[in-house]
Amino acid sequence: MMKTLIVYYSKTGTTKKLAEKIAKIKNADILELTVAPRTFPDDMYVTNDIAIKQREENNFPALISNVPSLDQYETVVVAGPNWGSELATPLATFLNEIQNYNGKVISVDTSVGQNDDKYNANFRKGAGKLNVIATINGDVDEVVSTLN
Repeated sequence: MMKTLIVYYSKTGTTKKLAEKIAKIKNADILELTVAPRTFPDDMYVTNDIAIKQREENNFPALISNVPSLDQYETVVVAGPNWGSELATPLATFLNEIQNYNGKVISVDTSVGQNDDKYNANFRKGAGKLNVIATINGDVDEVVSTLN
């Protein structure tokens, strides 16, 4: 049986908790995406301004995480915060780096009242040619059900 990998970026810990819960329920491998220290400040408004500039310039932050070969995974769940209905830019970096992955991709975002439908559309756009089978908004049970 092929395995599942839960990949997440979490700035405040909310997405980390969600990703860990999914990984535990599904006995999945888990990978935290990290960027260089001080890439983003603690202030979420300044972080948003930095992310907007990164998107405008198509200059996403480099990952310092060691991303394993995805060949061993049937499904990759990509979890991240909803930044103003956009992907956190470290997720954009990851999606760009895995364009040759042939398995299934599931998006799950954590949101504080952002436009989830717009986020889902932006995730699919950012995923390029990846096989996105579902976009889920913060619902662990729905992710688990989709993985079954």
